[in-house]
Amino acid sequence: MLRKLFLVTGLILVCTFVSAQTIKSQSTFRMLKTATTLMDAQQVDAAEEFFKKGLSKAKANYDAYLQAVAYEGLGSLYAKTDQPQLAIVNYKSAVRIYRSLGYTVIADVVESLLKSVQGIGEKYAGIEIGAKGIKLSIIDVKLSKDREYDYSLIMDTSINTDAAALSYQSEKETSEAIAFLWNILKTRHSIPSDKVHIVIASGLMQDLAKYNKIEYFANVVRPKSLDPTVKITYITPEQESQLSLLGIVPQKHRFTTTQLDVGSGNTKGGYFAANKTFVPVTFPLGTKSFQRLIESKTQGDLNEYVNKANEMWSDSLRRIVLDEFFIKRDVRNRDIMYISGGVVWAIASLMHPESTNTNYTEITARDIAEFRRMLVADYDKLINPDLSYIPVPENARECQKNINRVLKTYDRKALLAGTIWFDNLIQEINTINPSKKFIYAKYAYVGWISGYIIKKVTQQYTGLVN
Repeated sequence: MLRKLFLVTGLILVCTFVSAQTIKSQSTFRMLKTATTLMDAQQVDAAEEFFKKGLSKAKANYDAYLQAVAYEGLGSLYAKTDQPQLAIVNYKSAVRIYRSLGYTVIADVVESLLKSVQGIGEKYAGIEIGAKGIKLSIIDVKLSKDREYDYSLIMDTSINTDAAALSYQSEKETSEAIAFLWNILKTRHSIPSDKVHIVIASGLMQDLAKYNKIEYFANVVRPKSLDPTVKITYITPEQESQLSLLGIVPQKHRFTTTQLDVGSGNTKGGYFAANKTFVPVTFPLGTKSFQRLIESKTQGDLNEYVNKANEMWSDSLRRIVLDEFFIKRDVRNRDIMYISGGVVWAIASLMHPESTNTNYTEITARDIAEFRRMLVADYDKLINPDLSYIPVPENARECQKNINRVLKTYDRKALLAGTIWFDNLIQEINTINPSKKFIYAKYAYVGWISGYIIKKVTQQYTGLVN
């Protein structure tokens, strides 16, 4: 199950032309530049002819640099046209020459292209310490022939702990869980320590910050077996939002959409402004925290619970949301919003059971409103959706398993709290652009680690111009 992560910034060949001072023949240089332009224009035969003639002239002139450029161009051309063996031969020649000339950055990038043709990926792991559990995600990252990074989710597991309790027992359980997952990484998957990232999730970080215990917690839950070079860090809601957007949203939509994640302790999201700076959108409420707030105000039946939630929205919460959206207007203006979080997973699973087998599912504002209605008025029907329309029995069984996981994770009141909060948010978001599309990203829960990898890969090649 592959997902698109991001496009490599610009064409790799452009990088190679910045060192013109080493070029012995400007005519050969122009020939190879023409080949690159022809390749961009999908004129494959003509591009191949120019690359080969350019390579021949570079050899005649003993111009090693332009030989490498020509080999790289042919490698990219053959990769684009599904000729992997030719692509591999030419990329290897380009890497060898670039390294001999000391062009390390270019050689590293071309080597990434070579690995993509060979089908070789790199494994990364993320351990997220959340308020209610420790999650491990292992992903394999590869460059596609379209110069996009794809990843395969190799492993995804979690261990339930109650880290937010901040007790001796919860700290001990959290430390033991991290040690157990670390052992899995080293013994079963042999992932290098520099490709393992451990973070305290933003919701738990907020709870720890109230008591000034972030550093204390990171130290006390750190298992002795953990490599000393691996740090336990934390991310703010704003950082988590940016990383999630990078990891969840396809490159073509990254700068034109918004993203919103309804977590258990908070709700966070945001978008990239016109100048490509990230604009965070955060609220201190999520499914679990809103449920606790409601239950602190009422001990009554379901109707009283719903009425109190609606009352709290009308009395104070709506104003907080309006103030945030007034300042950050693109949340409402843009045409697409990627949504995620436990309650969104529940809505997708019960209103669109087939979403179990797809990476992205469109959820309408009407779906959310109907889910809210059925939670109160038709709960039994809601939690027992008709799966007869799914033709493949195995797929239907997977859908049912997913529904069972939802119901095991959330009781009725938790779903109500999350849905009332989420539905009201969506209604406010839709006031300006009611035709907005809402897209549920199935693997959003590993979005932050995907985004983290994107930033790490990008940082390898930025700031090196001088």
